[in-house]
Amino acid sequence: GGEHFLTSGPYARPPRMLLRTARLTQPPTLLRQALSRSLAKCLTSPVHTTSQHAPCLVAYPWKWSAASPRPRPRPRLALSSSLLPSPRCASSSDSSTSDDDGTMIRAPNGMMSEADALALFAEVEFKPPPGMSTQDAFDYLVQEARRQAEQAEQSRPSRNRTAEMPVPATVDAAEAVMRSFGATMSPLMPCGIEIMGVDIARTDGGSLPPKMAGALEMLMAHHGFALFRGQGTAQTESDVAGIYLTADQQCTLSECFGSGALHSTHGVHPEAPNRDVFRLSNDPEHGFNSVGPEWHNDGSFCRDVFGHVVYHIVKAPDTGRGNTAFAHLGLAFDRLPPAVRRRMQRCVSVNSNGGAIHPLASRHPVSDRLSLYLHLGMTGAVIEKLLTEEAVEEEGNGEDEETAGTPPAPAPVEDRRFGDGVAPPDLPAGRGSKYAGFRAWRDSDMETFFSAFSDLLDTPEVSYSHDWKEGDVIVVDNLAVAHKASPGAHTIESGLRILHRTTIKSGVPLDAPEGFGLPETLNTAGPCPFEEGASWSEGYVGFRWGKWKERATPH
Repeated sequence: GGEHFLTSGPYARPPRMLLRTARLTQPPTLLRQALSRSLAKCLTSPVHTTSQHAPCLVAYPWKWSAASPRPRPRPRLALSSSLLPSPRCASSSDSSTSDDDGTMIRAPNGMMSEADALALFAEVEFKPPPGMSTQDAFDYLVQEARRQAEQAEQSRPSRNRTAEMPVPATVDAAEAVMRSFGATMSPLMPCGIEIMGVDIARTDGGSLPPKMAGALEMLMAHHGFALFRGQGTAQTESDVAGIYLTADQQCTLSECFGSGALHSTHGVHPEAPNRDVFRLSNDPEHGFNSVGPEWHNDGSFCRDVFGHVVYHIVKAPDTGRGNTAFAHLGLAFDRLPPAVRRRMQRCVSVNSNGGAIHPLASRHPVSDRLSLYLHLGMTGAVIEKLLTEEAVEEEGNGEDEETAGTPPAPAPVEDRRFGDGVAPPDLPAGRGSKYAGFRAWRDSDMETFFSAFSDLLDTPEVSYSHDWKEGDVIVVDNLAVAHKASPGAHTIESGLRILHRTTIKSGVPLDAPEGFGLPETLNTAGPCPFEEGASWSEGYVGFRWGKWKERATPH
């Protein structure tokens, strides 16, 4: 979640922040190729990226200062590119001229017609103010694209894993390690754990001791996330005064977990202090807005979803309306009826933004706890492996090996909200499907399940809503909890809110069980390979469910 945004269709909200997306070469990143191609013609040479993912072009509304005698643009354009197409400008010349096609504009690598320049402005939603020449506007557009491209290329070098898991690998051992460093802990309800006595800014520039980092990983695998309050010192990054960690400190803290490498696939806001910080705000001047209104896990478009994510508040609203909610996916699984738990283990989601396949339920790699996983804003399909008649009869209503020992649900969700645990008898059972023995859910199935899934994660027995205070840092295990932003996090009336997110590369792919029978990815941009009538969505926004028109721009 939070990687790219939509600029057209029902989620478009002009003149707010805009980002166009479409596919370039490799999934999972989606971009609008035309924008990269159009802006490429303005540059002398391609800009190469060190990221393993395709680049993105970010465009904001252009604003002008009324106080200036001549309107001045406030830069709001970002470009990074791993492979820009060849420019298609006119022949090179030293000055503007005219021909039968009209006025010509100087570009860094030659001349282009004014009509082409104006077409480019329209494509990236750039509207020069009255009185500014096309040449001046074009020069500024190219200047800002280059400046922000250079910023986007400044990624930190990867470092190897340093965290050391406690021995034995138990919660008790992890708590003992934390106490040995002088830390105290207080579990939050129903998920999360608050860590006290750790000053991140004074631990070697944000770097935690390896044993402490490993102990925190164990605690997060069970509790979902770790909360540190009052972190940082007086800062003025991007002219925002407050008590918070620097971007370098947050990045260094992030590298203490998981693989030790940042996994930065997001767009870079002009006020982001570095390439690896995803800067979010309810004011588009200060960060990306309207991010993450639905329950999701970050990086679900990747086969290896992000392992851990660090959220740090830079500016917290005074009203308490900018909360982020976290839901424990193991607790959510426990609250499902036994038959539905088994069914979830036969289902996978297909990410609409690249086709990555992830199981709806799987065992957490550290806690070994069966947990749910579903991105409610970026899922293009749900595929279910059908049981044979014999298997259905054998399964019955009892516990099987996978669910044996799972704590009973104190208040099970009613079966009718999630189905009866077995495929209805009228399913097509793969007829007309490329993959025999599998069934893709229909729109009605998706609508019922997504709404029920969201309601389940909203319950107070599963989720915790965090009221951000200045200096708060939350580190999440991205497979143990899902999260979403409250509506107040997107409105400036709540008071200025700025949040920095950094994401850590996972070392383990979240694949369907071995031998499941499907490939690691499915091409959501192509025709549906399953039976006629199956739900199949492609793009940054996946299946639209519930009152989707009332929600903010997703993810």
